[in-house]
Amino acid sequence: MNFAAKWFFAIILSLAIAPAWSAPPQAVSASYRLTKMGQPFGVAHETFRRDANHYRIESVTSAVGIFALFAKGKIRLLSNGEVTAEGLRPVHFEHHRGDDPARRIVADFDWEKRSASFHFDGKSESAELPPGTQDRISLLYQFMFKPPQGAGVELAMSNGRQIGRYFYQLVGEETIVTPAGRFETVHLSKRQGEQRDGTEVWLAKGKHYFPVRIVVEEKDGGALEQELTSLEFSE
Repeated sequence: MNFAAKWFFAIILSLAIAPAWSAPPQAVSASYRLTKMGQPFGVAHETFRRDANHYRIESVTSAVGIFALFAKGKIRLLSNGEVTAEGLRPVHFEHHRGDDPARRIVADFDWEKRSASFHFDGKSESAELPPGTQDRISLLYQFMFKPPQGAGVELAMSNGRQIGRYFYQLVGEETIVTPAGRFETVHLSKRQGEQRDGTEVWLAKGKHYFPVRIVVEEKDGGALEQELTSLEFSE
């Protein structure tokens, strides 16, 4: 085999074993069904849009069935911020539960001062802002910009009241079926310290590592499952 043939063969081989990844979409529209202990619990609709170096995410969850009798109003999560070389950098986060302003949780992130401020339950608090911090909803969209590698992903995340550090362990690759279809996924698992409660996330490799299934294990032994029912990308 001459030099040119060897060079061509090497290029083809490197392309064949390169990880499948493409640039994140400009916009996403996704819907999920939520079940608790196998019973219909709610429906969620999420939208993501980026414009140049800015992004906005909105997630709206409504209870269904018997749970709608007890869960008054909708849960809304809002996140907006910047798109950087390292992915999403949230600047403002809101958590609304119904229409009661007293139950609203707000977090603002000042990256120049490396400081986060939280407003909830009629009080204000602040904390140091670690590099790469995500909020509750931007965390799941960050995987479109930085797919998991190695043994897992370690990061800081804010729920609007505080900032904690979490480690998502790479469990493996699995094929799963949701109402939106069949997906080849990467399975991540997060454990909250030594407690039983944790989170399992399945990211679709061929769909920008978008979360297609999420299971949240609760302290009381129950589980809240979120499965994708529809997904649309605007490239």
